[in-house]
Amino acid sequence: MVKVYDFKSIPIEARENYYRSIFESLNINECSLGLLKVIIPAQTVAKKHYHKEHFEIFIFLNGEGEIEIESADGTYQYKISKGTIMIVYPGEKHEVKALNEPLEILATKIPFKPEDKVVEG
Repeated sequence: MVKVYDFKSIPIEARENYYRSIFESLNINECSLGLLKVIIPAQTVAKKHYHKEHFEIFIFLNGEGEIEIESADGTYQYKISKGTIMIVYPGEKHEVKALNEPLEILATKIPFKPEDKVVEG
């Protein structure tokens, strides 16, 4: 069965200091997958956090920003913009900052575990 979504029309809810919506949750060959719409307002930092078990795949659809990743082998900073795709592994602490306009992100979480997030501080 084909499902089609219009990203701009997916409703979002406030969460901490950004907005998001879990708009699809699937089970594929016994693996859960979550699709989320995430909006980080301009000049806003989404708090540093990590996930115990799931990978996150970010596809940046609009805006410009910065992301800091802390992994076992060091801390890295990346500039992100429309078209950037990033994979964050379980246990990697990450913090995303929107610059002069909101960041629009399509996030995929595998395996999808809604309560997997651990916030720093």
